[in-house]
Amino acid sequence: MVRKTTASASGDRRKPRLPAQQMDLFPRGAAAGAPNWPDLPKDAQQALVGLMTRLILEHARTTTMGAGHER
Repeated sequence: MVRKTTASASGDRRKPRLPAQQMDLFPRGAAAGAPNWPDLPKDAQQALVGLMTRLILEHARTTTMGAGHER
């Protein structure tokens, strides 16, 4: 008896995963007149990182709660 082999649903048809890439939040020349990230004072960099962290965490907290949940 001859058996045919077929690709499984998760087999050969899957595209290989690309490695995760870090998004550049502060590319050079992004906004006219805006200073480049390395040119900002260290305390300004730390303040902006803290604000971005809070923004991302707040967004994650509100989007994972889903509809119908109270805060």
